Amino acid sequence: MIQFAFPAALLALLAIPLLLVLHLLRPTPRRVVLSTTELWQAALRDRESSRGLRRLLRNLSLLLLLAIALALGLALAGPQWLTRASEGADTVLVLDVSASMKSRSGIATTRFDQALAEASGIVDGLPRDGRMLVMTSGRKALLRTGFESDRGALRRALAQLRPGDEAGRPREALALALALLRGRSDGRIYFLTDGAFDPDADPGSPQVVFRVVGRPARNVAITRFDFRQERASEDRFQMLMTVRNYTDTPVTVPASATLDGRVLFQRTLELAARDTQTLVLAFPGRALGQAIARIDVDDDLAADNQAFAAVNLHDPLRVLLLSRGNFYLESVLEALPNVELVKRDELGTEDLARLARSHDVVVFDGIAAPELPPGNFLLVNTVAPGLPFSEAGRVTQPGILGSGPSALMRGMDLTAVRIDEARRVVARERVPGLQRLFWSRETDLALALLDEGLKVVYLGFDLAGSNFPRQAAFPLFISQGMEWLRPRGDDRLSSHIAAGATHSIGVPAAQTQVTVRAPSGAAVTSEVKDGTAAFDATAAAGIYRYTVGDVARYFAVSLTDARESDVNSRWASSARREPAQPASNDAQTLVPLWPYLLVVALVLLALEWFVWSWSRSRA
Repeated sequence: MIQFAFPAALLALLAIPLLLVLHLLRPTPRRVVLSTTELWQAALRDRESSRGLRRLLRNLSLLLLLAIALALGLALAGPQWLTRASEGADTVLVLDVSASMKSRSGIATTRFDQALAEASGIVDGLPRDGRMLVMTSGRKALLRTGFESDRGALRRALAQLRPGDEAGRPREALALALALLRGRSDGRIYFLTDGAFDPDADPGSPQVVFRVVGRPARNVAITRFDFRQERASEDRFQMLMTVRNYTDTPVTVPASATLDGRVLFQRTLELAARDTQTLVLAFPGRALGQAIARIDVDDDLAADNQAFAAVNLHDPLRVLLLSRGNFYLESVLEALPNVELVKRDELGTEDLARLARSHDVVVFDGIAAPELPPGNFLLVNTVAPGLPFSEAGRVTQPGILGSGPSALMRGMDLTAVRIDEARRVVARERVPGLQRLFWSRETDLALALLDEGLKVVYLGFDLAGSNFPRQAAFPLFISQGMEWLRPRGDDRLSSHIAAGATHSIGVPAAQTQVTVRAPSGAAVTSEVKDGTAAFDATAAAGIYRYTVGDVARYFAVSLTDARESDVNSRWASSARREPAQPASNDAQTLVPLWPYLLVVALVLLALEWFVWSWSRSRA
């Protein structure tokens, strides 16, 4: 069957009758009277001997011109031949490796086992010259092979696949698969899945064939596990744990949690059908170590019957000191516990925003500071532009008149502090987030600013021109200032992420690599960029260990995803559930014919030129 991409271009075929009209309008012979016909009769006898051949050549030239016009007119219309796809059509095989594929589905088998069996059947049915690409759909879509015609290589790739503990994102995986087949309407995508996702993941493309595996399953899951500091006390912490029943019947579930082997609680939860319970329990002491929550239930998915959390000491505070030399300030910063100090004598041409991202605190000591980007800064005897306070001269021997209620001033006695000279600063009125720390009659001597993305502690005098560094208040002020400037996310104590997510690891600036040991014991090395390593090999739940300097640190990976733990199919009942067939069995494709017509027109044009040249030579 022939289709035309541009049917309106068939109007070009009107050139055929136009050529016929021009042929009929050729000049007619004229009648001329001569004195003798003897010479003309001799010429006429020669012409009559070749008259048949000349007539044939003249008609052939016309026919060739008409054929050229026909071929070019049809080529302009873009003819296409609709036919079955060749046996070499490309196939993309997408396997769901999300946590729900670990659900039991029969005796000693899982949904993923069934999906692998389906995948093997599709590989076996691959045409001899067909190609197939294997990819997986978890939290991220990953290509496992290129387009491969070697069935053995495809089977080996399938044998290496395992489901993870991560929540799936099938929409992104299918979008990538369709992009791989862009421009190939004869290609086919097979998505082998349990259907435990929302219907909007279906892209609605006829190229995508869903093969749903697994049977209905029972599941009870831990959907949240976390630790947080009690706001009223630093010596008490809270544990949060949420358990959800996805079945249609009530269940009784023994639940427990441990922290570094210490049992935090053990109790039995009674959950109604489709019920959820959240426990918030308080405990004395400081949360520190590796925590595991468990529920003892015989359901079809074990991956969400436990969850993990890791509570570390604070990460080392990475401080960059920009100073031309300050014995007192350097000594205090070096003496503070869990502080990594880097010293420079000038900022130079380096990008301050990049330095602020790679260090927790940047200290300017008597060095002119540029406009501050988002970050945490201690300004000593310098004022940066763009702040809600600005310099307005100098003050000689200011006496400290009072101090504010800020936590930075807790336990601080400034009675004996003497200052030779200070900067006079003028603050804008009613600035949210600006605190007065201590002041004189003439000016504010110390300020703290908390703005969106920016924290600043300001000390408005030269330490060398004061006895402040020799007072007991000085190391306390610097210590509390560093703690206040320390980056904080929220009041969570534990370091944990969802399975499959990327974990950012802060390391010293001099460290170029960090090695992470997974729960399986496998070691994975990540490169460090700007003081941070992005680690993404987190498909398996459990506790991960790495070393910063000589200190071992941990982070936890858990499923804890309420939607992924809902393991029964949420796919619409009207969705397509086609049997797996080789990609070429019923696929159709359009073969363009215009290149062939163009070649025919060029050949005919060359032949017409040859006929015209030969007839001229015989004339």
